[in-house]
Amino acid sequence: MNVGLFLSRVDGAVSSTVDLDSLAKKYKDLASVKVYDNLLSGASQKSIIDEVAAKKLDGVVLAGQSPLFYKKTRNADRIFGLLREAGVNPNLIATVNMKEQVAMPHRSHPKEATAKAKVMIDVAIQKVMMSKPVELVGVTPKRRVLVIGTTVAGLFAGQGLAAMGYEVEFLDLPGREPVRAANEAVTPTLAYLQNSPRVSFVVSEITDFYGYPGNFRIAHADGRKLRVGAVIVAIPEDAEYTDKLYPYLRLERNDNGTFMNLHADTATVETAQPGIFMLPGADADITKVIPLADSACALVDGLLGHGDIQHELFVSEVDESVCGGCGTCIKTCIFGAAELDPVTKLSSTNFKRCVGCGNCVSACPTGAREQVSATTAYLVSAIKTLASYKASKGPKVLFLACEGCGMPGLDYAGKKGVEYTANVLPLVVRCAGRIDTQLILDAFREGFDGVAICKCKNDHCLNIVGNVDLDRRANLFRAVLKSRGIESERLRIFGTIECEGGYCVENTVSFMDYLKGLGGHSNG
Repeated sequence: MNVGLFLSRVDGAVSSTVDLDSLAKKYKDLASVKVYDNLLSGASQKSIIDEVAAKKLDGVVLAGQSPLFYKKTRNADRIFGLLREAGVNPNLIATVNMKEQVAMPHRSHPKEATAKAKVMIDVAIQKVMMSKPVELVGVTPKRRVLVIGTTVAGLFAGQGLAAMGYEVEFLDLPGREPVRAANEAVTPTLAYLQNSPRVSFVVSEITDFYGYPGNFRIAHADGRKLRVGAVIVAIPEDAEYTDKLYPYLRLERNDNGTFMNLHADTATVETAQPGIFMLPGADADITKVIPLADSACALVDGLLGHGDIQHELFVSEVDESVCGGCGTCIKTCIFGAAELDPVTKLSSTNFKRCVGCGNCVSACPTGAREQVSATTAYLVSAIKTLASYKASKGPKVLFLACEGCGMPGLDYAGKKGVEYTANVLPLVVRCAGRIDTQLILDAFREGFDGVAICKCKNDHCLNIVGNVDLDRRANLFRAVLKSRGIESERLRIFGTIECEGGYCVENTVSFMDYLKGLGGHSNG
């Protein structure tokens, strides 16, 4: 496989600590290695795409900004679209956070930072080399939008979409009185909607929700089923209301228990779930919500109004040759994505429902389940590679972080200026539910002195029960650790939410002090 490594100085934020030029020389055997001032500049992106074509690259590693930066900053993810258009499969693209997870927290120790960057890049290269291309599926978008909440913001968003030719269904949950403000400026908009053949108003509970942006499938308690291309959440900032919608929409929540937008500055109405938009302050003053409603309309139209949408199937797959048909994965999957094939009597995956969290992979007793985005072989290899980091002094800890709250916690600590030892080696998994006991045991076997797991707090996991299932497995596993001569307290689990920032890192620093007190190394 031809792999390209593209390193970013991030305008000096990385290169002031990490010796990128010496790092680049260590990868001379790769098909392409280049260092840029900033990977996201127009000139850099053009150069990368030209290099993909010239060197016929199959896989790409981007070492610079955080994966969350690409996700949460408007248009920052365009580089992934360009790579896909150039022929690089999405599952053969890996990122390394050199900024918040290496340069910023280890700025006082550039030698250690550079060594840590090396093993993190090695892990990313392994990810690309050990992955297979993910399947893509095309979806013809439905020109119907569900607006949850007839708030002032919801009304204006719905009117804008109806004027564009979209069908709009307004949904209020039972007991939630529609907020149709007694404001004469809103009355004409409400009248427009009430008299439009494209608009309907419904009061009902949601009982099922799954699918892709462009084609979400929704079931109501009254038995109605519908498909919509997008959803706009226009509810008041009410934790009780949020609780009722959270199991279906799976949106990130803040410390007040209400839904969070993707980014307060650059992605005000986007959410962590593509195709689902929100209107913060939906019941606020009309002058504040109309611009947000207009923005939501523009984004919905940008999603649904331009032909088929390509979706990447980052799902769980089944190896039928080792599947025992026991049904454990079916009992584990809260999304109903694991099914028993009526003919073969073996497990299968409903790709429309699967969110790729990996909880079923950890639960499978035969190893028949596999996560496309991060195979077991890759995770085992990554742990071994991270363990090869030569710690200068003190204990060495594997920091397993989920994408939902763990990785943002690492990033926030770096941005906040928290310095900690480079002996904390991060490995990001899609959900804490994917962390099985074998990975923990492998970490100790490879020489780590401790394992810290940063997961979402209860009721904040985007995969609903991934964090709870991790707790159950890991805490039962403590007895096994003890039988292996490993102190059970060498395993620590921290629960956090993204808005709590560097909580996990701060606790991991305390954990390091505890491990120093134990002395020596684990006996894994």
